[in-house]
Amino acid sequence: MKRIFALLVLSLLPLGLFAGQSLPVYDAYRTTARIKIDGKLTEKAWAGAAESREFRDIRGEGYPAPTMPTTVKMLWDNDYLYIGATIKETEVKGSLKEHDSIIYKDNDFEVFLDPYCDGKLYYELENNVLGTVMDLMMEKPYSEGGVFIMNWDCKGLQIATSVDGTLNRAGDRDNAWYVEMAIPFDALTREFRDPRLNKVWRVNFSRVEWLKPEGPEENWVWSPTGKVDIHVPSMWGYLRFCEGSFIPELPHAKIVKNWMWERIRKEWSDEQYAAHFKKAYGCGICAILFEGYDERVFRLCKEAGLEAHYWKWTMNRAELLESHPEWFAVNRNGESTSDKPAYVDYYRFLCPSHPEVAEYLAEDYLKCARLKYVDGMHLDYVRYPDVILPVSLWKNYNIEQTSELPEYDYCYCDLCRAKFKEQTGQDPLELKYPQENQSWINFRLDAITTVVEKIHKTLADDGKFLSAAVFPGPSMARKMVRQDWGNWPLKAYFPMIYNGFYYEGPEWIGKSVKESVKAVQGHADIYAGLMFPDIKGEDFEKALDAAYDNGASGISFFDGPDEEGLDRLKAYLEAHDYAPAR
Repeated sequence: MKRIFALLVLSLLPLGLFAGQSLPVYDAYRTTARIKIDGKLTEKAWAGAAESREFRDIRGEGYPAPTMPTTVKMLWDNDYLYIGATIKETEVKGSLKEHDSIIYKDNDFEVFLDPYCDGKLYYELENNVLGTVMDLMMEKPYSEGGVFIMNWDCKGLQIATSVDGTLNRAGDRDNAWYVEMAIPFDALTREFRDPRLNKVWRVNFSRVEWLKPEGPEENWVWSPTGKVDIHVPSMWGYLRFCEGSFIPELPHAKIVKNWMWERIRKEWSDEQYAAHFKKAYGCGICAILFEGYDERVFRLCKEAGLEAHYWKWTMNRAELLESHPEWFAVNRNGESTSDKPAYVDYYRFLCPSHPEVAEYLAEDYLKCARLKYVDGMHLDYVRYPDVILPVSLWKNYNIEQTSELPEYDYCYCDLCRAKFKEQTGQDPLELKYPQENQSWINFRLDAITTVVEKIHKTLADDGKFLSAAVFPGPSMARKMVRQDWGNWPLKAYFPMIYNGFYYEGPEWIGKSVKESVKAVQGHADIYAGLMFPDIKGEDFEKALDAAYDNGASGISFFDGPDEEGLDRLKAYLEAHDYAPAR
């Protein structure tokens, strides 16, 4: 809904610069006092609430500071989130009076709320100085093909404004106008989930200011997004719901989101699972990635306050061996994974160049994403078979992969050869040095990317969250498995930085995270995938230091952690003032 055409022509902040900036955090405290919504912010409760930092240019650092300050305060009780805004203004004016008018054609104040921190469905409230409201819901950001839902109304919203000056009188000098609103939590309920259960939300605030009647408009926000587009939930700040009273000198904790990869244990009882999830939640785990689906287990996971994501293999699909043997990848020796897989029997990789493969996978993931209690889908094996294995595994197969051996180099099927020859005039089987031919390398990188884009678009159209387990660092991923994940459209990546596989210490984790964070340029979260058995002893804390200090949005553990490891995670988070995203 917002300034769609303007986004295409206005300049962008260099994202490499912006990515290093930290996102703001606001601690909102519970109030027991009655808040009268009159737009005056005079109650004692407001006096005890923290004032936010001043708004900034939406593009971030390197752009002019706003000429007039804007700040917000927040409080909450059992029923409402309260927002109070102070908008300094030398000429207070407004004209729009009809509900759901395009409010930003006036000078306005805007609120963006993502109570579930997933960027799927979020809420937008805009108002002008007259108190006229435009409220809508977004199914996802515009950049992902989202559309606005104008027939959503924030039922029970209370809003009032006041003016320090004279309204709509040109020529005199005004001081400010104020907004006070009470947003009912009930209006933000999604499916069966009560937003009050989430102790951390993603939020942002915007002020549109027309310094000149003919424009251009100014976009001043609490948390800059790096470009003239407020609809980037991954760049919004954090709202934390706190008990007690505001303490000005209390430092803000950094918000992190920690995960665990797990297999379904069908032999576990409800009581065992409930205890397991309670322990994980209490020690700082926020979400579980399950290899497989069991409605009972997913329900118990969510009842414990954790997100439940379905982890499913992508290109490695043995279920198609009988129905579509022609879809499987072929190596440089002419051998298909359908009957002669590389390394191990379960390496049954599909060829990504077949358009039917992308269609099949997209439909399969969408079907799984629609299962009850599934918060998102997690891709794995989104690649070709390893042309180069981690060095620690060479001994297992009695090989030395100091070059790309033909039996592990895929895909030379008839379709890939024909497509590549049509593009370049060359048959890849006739290349003298295929490992050095950039066109052939890019052909295969692009083929996997096309599959990911198809899956992403299919799930995005249904409003589903999508993430992927990937090889550590885009440079290693391209070399080892033809995986160019730095150019994929996802919002979350889990590089599997298993340092023991590469005979590396925990400090290498930091270098890999740093490369990954740089590659996504602020457009996605990086969750450092750690092999728990490889980071025991003193390496545990060192590995966490390496990941968090280099920009990881959280940790994801594979093959653990056990209860002792969870306790150590909890102690680490508390000692370093990290707060789990809830």
